[in-house]
Amino acid sequence: MESEIFDPGEEYIRLAFQLDHYLKTQLGDNTIIVDCYFGPPNLKPKKKKVDPDNLMKSIRQLRESVKSQIRENPRRTYLIKQLDAMTLLVKYGLGENVSFEERVKTGLDIAPVVISAERVEELSEKANRALRKEVLKGDLTSMATRWRKRAMTMGVEIIPLAQDAAADARRATEQLLFTLPPQETVEFRAVPEAPWSAYNYYQGNYQAIIEINIELPRSKYSIWKWVTHETYPGHQTQLVKQESGYHQGTHNLESTIAIINSPECTIAEGIAEAGSDILHDARPLTMPESVSTYLIQLRRAVGINALGMLHKDQRSESEVTEYLQDLGAYEEPYAKARLPFMTDPMWGPYGYTYLVGAWLIRGFFKAAQEAHLTDEFINTVYYETHTPSTLKSRISDLKLKLPTQII
Repeated sequence: MESEIFDPGEEYIRLAFQLDHYLKTQLGDNTIIVDCYFGPPNLKPKKKKVDPDNLMKSIRQLRESVKSQIRENPRRTYLIKQLDAMTLLVKYGLGENVSFEERVKTGLDIAPVVISAERVEELSEKANRALRKEVLKGDLTSMATRWRKRAMTMGVEIIPLAQDAAADARRATEQLLFTLPPQETVEFRAVPEAPWSAYNYYQGNYQAIIEINIELPRSKYSIWKWVTHETYPGHQTQLVKQESGYHQGTHNLESTIAIINSPECTIAEGIAEAGSDILHDARPLTMPESVSTYLIQLRRAVGINALGMLHKDQRSESEVTEYLQDLGAYEEPYAKARLPFMTDPMWGPYGYTYLVGAWLIRGFFKAAQEAHLTDEFINTVYYETHTPSTLKSRISDLKLKLPTQII
């Protein structure tokens, strides 16, 4: 932990809660900035009117203090990157002109990537070949449609399937990574009409409620992928290790709060997206799950290009819907269902966290495995706090290389 007298953790947490309250007043009560908090209760302030100018000034003052007084990296860089993202969010709440590119680069500490047409075609061909082994011949979209309908599940029947998958994922995580606290649990709850597929609401004390949108049809073959994302070794595992690290004195105070639309999200979503890859040696994908994974990869690539079309190229929603159908093998209703998240004024840039974050974590994991440095991967990802910039520096220090191809 930071050995110097100055400790920015308390002020960082107070400012995060002020930012959360301010943006709720500006953008609506459903706006999420503080995703979870498991630090000292007394640092959570009572809700009161927030002056954005004072908030901006306080964030900048803390940034200057961190820059001048914290010498230890990656903590110094982590805090500066996080505070820069918070400054950007205040500007956004004020209605200032903040470019989409800046919201990705500064807000998430990554670049707004584009997947080449050639790579999309390669991913499409992989999905095509995989589907042809499992379903009757046809074009990619018709095969993907039949594949979805073959094992489609919706409603409360998804809950026991998720519970079984989570139990398997927990066993595999403890076999390959580390032992989790005995009191750690996740509870799955069914909710209707949610804007997401599933969401981990971490409660603290190693407990989480995972809400599942039961109105969203999904394939049973994709359950393993999203359960490992939300639970083990994904979001739940990362947050549990941060909380236990704080109590054991190995994590700084700022690690007890998770701030949405900030650089730490890229790391969190990367860990979650790479979950099934991390567990592969203990629990390989079945053939049907592999087919679903090929489709997911294709749709991630197409979806990231669709984001650029909407926000950078200013293409119409109808053009983007057509692109998702033509290249992502989506049926029209499902293509249209992607747009609200992509066009949401707050969540729009967030799609990049999944793709770029997964590239970082998956690439680090595979390179560490090959170099017999898996313990370094575990310590870095689960026992330290990083943004994309600090994680890249750590990977470089280990003399490991990330893949040049992002997906």
